[in-house]
Amino acid sequence: MNPLKNYNKDLLRSDILGGISVAALSVPVCVAYAEIAGLPPESGLYTAIIAMIAYFILGSSKQVILGPDSATVTLFATTVLTLSSSVPGSAPQFMMMVAVTTGILMFVAGFLKLGFISNFLSKPILLGYLNGISIVLIVSQLGKVTGIDMEQTGLFRRIFEVFEKADLINLPTFLLAIASIVFLYVVKKISAKIPSQLLLLVITAIAARTFDFGSLGISFMRQIQNPYPSFLVPDLNLFILYFPDIVIASAAVMFVSFSSEIPVVQAFSKDKRGFDPNKEFYALGLADVVIGFFKGYPVSGADSRTAVNVAVGGKTKVVSLVAAFLILMVVLLIPGVFAAIPLVTFGAIIVFAAIGMFERGAGLNIFRSDKKEFLVFAVCILGVLIFGVYQGILFALVLSFLELIKRSSKPEESEMVYDKETNSVTEHFAGSGPALDDEILIYRFNSALVFYNSGYFVEMISKRAESRNSLRLIVIDAEPINMIDLTALSLIGALVKEFNDSNVSVVFAGANESFKSSVIGELERNNLKTDIFYSGIHSVFAK
Repeated sequence: MNPLKNYNKDLLRSDILGGISVAALSVPVCVAYAEIAGLPPESGLYTAIIAMIAYFILGSSKQVILGPDSATVTLFATTVLTLSSSVPGSAPQFMMMVAVTTGILMFVAGFLKLGFISNFLSKPILLGYLNGISIVLIVSQLGKVTGIDMEQTGLFRRIFEVFEKADLINLPTFLLAIASIVFLYVVKKISAKIPSQLLLLVITAIAARTFDFGSLGISFMRQIQNPYPSFLVPDLNLFILYFPDIVIASAAVMFVSFSSEIPVVQAFSKDKRGFDPNKEFYALGLADVVIGFFKGYPVSGADSRTAVNVAVGGKTKVVSLVAAFLILMVVLLIPGVFAAIPLVTFGAIIVFAAIGMFERGAGLNIFRSDKKEFLVFAVCILGVLIFGVYQGILFALVLSFLELIKRSSKPEESEMVYDKETNSVTEHFAGSGPALDDEILIYRFNSALVFYNSGYFVEMISKRAESRNSLRLIVIDAEPINMIDLTALSLIGALVKEFNDSNVSVVFAGANESFKSSVIGELERNNLKTDIFYSGIHSVFAK
């Protein structure tokens, strides 16, 4: 579908204003994120341009702005660093291969309609990951904000290196970093609509020229060497040799990139009804594939730029086109402007963004709510800090899945009591309420019946049946059981046969059609009665 078809020209003024604001915010942020990835400034700018055009073509939201995202960029950079450490000079190739493979996986995920995967990033994992990333980002900028020539790469080693080289801190650089962060904070407090990062770049560039910052030992940004995008040819031998590592790394980047975009849509987009998470895979995929071949890095939903777009009144995806065009003009017409800006300014922009991303008090709130969830949060943040971004989130995901399986393998189950006088069914609590009927067991299992909890189902219903001296009827409340697999079906068939052989009837109440047809098929295979289904528990006793 052509996004410009039937475009309302009355919205053009709002979209141009939105595009100008988004471009003003994107330029400094994209260049700063390029530094994190170890790429030249033009890579960050072309990454933003391609991402916006891709989203204009395939994106499903009118307000969302696609672009560099701190969490995705940091994961991408650390992953590429790990992959390229064993092959000198291979970083550009691995950047390209991971970005392109991430894009391909995005297309595959969209085709398979895997939009639901973002739900697997639980809040404790997301908060732990973001807080860990915030600290990693701040530490990664220590060299820029102190003027120290950093040699170490690990998080803790870099911190120790700063203390060891404290006497080498360039005071003018450090003071400029503090002043820049304070400036960004004050401007943000005044209004989020003001492009504070761009304003900071202009002010520091003018001040650097006026007061000769170079003579004070302040370093400057690398100049754009080639204002035109350059195509990178993949090394197929390297790709084949490291294929498993590249796919695993790309899957992690895809997961984080997509999961980072969904909250942006949920928080800022005004057209959630038209939003399709599966279409977002295609937009991200197109962006990542093209970006990868042109020396860029994977993208995600850009929260600050989307927020600004919404705040200034951007109406349609034309905002992305306008912003992309303006950024392209900056690259082509004034490529030398970046060399006039102190490097510490971009470091301050990243540090400020990292501070804003850090969720203060998150750990305490999670601890008060659920100590097991706090363990996942702590493992994620410590994993990111100690083992690395990729390893930390992977470890926390595994822990979270194990906890999920543990909980769902032994879900809530209970006995119910039927009161003939009031014709009501209530859950039985030991020591209170109506007494249990020695002849009838009404059993509820509050979960789907699948291979990892069906044994628990059989165990608990058998234990409760054994406690009855004259049991003649078991009523299984099947209303909460929304799914059943082959393993559970086999066990249910054996269970019903075992009870029938002991002269105990088994009936099901409130089963949905899928459950009912599956169980009937299993009962028929075992030559058992199939007319044992009732619309509800009350209908069992109305017979």
